[in-house]
Amino acid sequence: MLRKRAFTLIELLVVIAIVSIMTCMLLPAVSKAKMSAQRTVCLSNLQQLNLGCKMYSDDNGGQLVASWPLGPLPNTANPYCWCPGWASTAPQMEAYGPAPTYSCTNEAALKLGKIWPYVNSAEVYRCPADNREVDGLPVVRSFSMNSWVNGRSQGDPTGYSTSATPNNDQTLTYTLFRREGQVLHPEQIWRLIEEDGSTINDGMFVVDMGQINQVNDLPSTRHGTAYGLTFMDGHSENIAFRASASDWNRIGPNGVDPDWINLKALTTFSNKNNTVDGLRHQID
Repeated sequence: MLRKRAFTLIELLVVIAIVSIMTCMLLPAVSKAKMSAQRTVCLSNLQQLNLGCKMYSDDNGGQLVASWPLGPLPNTANPYCWCPGWASTAPQMEAYGPAPTYSCTNEAALKLGKIWPYVNSAEVYRCPADNREVDGLPVVRSFSMNSWVNGRSQGDPTGYSTSATPNNDQTLTYTLFRREGQVLHPEQIWRLIEEDGSTINDGMFVVDMGQINQVNDLPSTRHGTAYGLTFMDGHSENIAFRASASDWNRIGPNGVDPDWINLKALTTFSNKNNTVDGLRHQID
């Protein structure tokens, strides 16, 4: 009778070592594929929200849904905001609406937004790579809107205005968009962005149009080399980072951060010549 030959300990250890080496070789590829898939889903979610904003304007005579989060009364949310509420894991500021209704883990805040009737799936409001939680509950929103889209000005050299002060718009050098007809270059003006978890709070992403970036709102770094943007004409793009995220508020002999300059060029345009200022962006 022939006895079946079993693995020796040495042979078994060799097999385990080979499997371990192959696993280590495959992990980076698997990780990269996962990141790519999450970035695709993230951009798709942004695109759906962008479509909801467009549908709102179509149903409201070209009026743009607001990025401005604050209501007319103290500690109230703007009833015309695209998506009110708090998205930071830091304690909620009461100025943005009463807790817990507007807390970062409550889907009720999403449902109070003006585009919820058009995009009524909570999963669409967050990036699949956004793993932030509070007390075991996921944060419900990963995206913010351009502050110059019915929100507020920042860094304008001649004036200041918000969604609640339309009469102040005449003091501005740059355009605070309130209606679709004002967006003369919709393919070059962004509407929605995936904001980094370290800076996101209300639904408004502030861009400083001055000479120095004095705002901490930062595009998301979850996907490594690029972040997602949607534009007023309906299309979306992944925008390549040109520098480290730590350079976002850079001031000094090396100049200012190129990613801020890049985003700034896509944010609004001068009222004087109706042209987009600055540099054109790079697509990832």
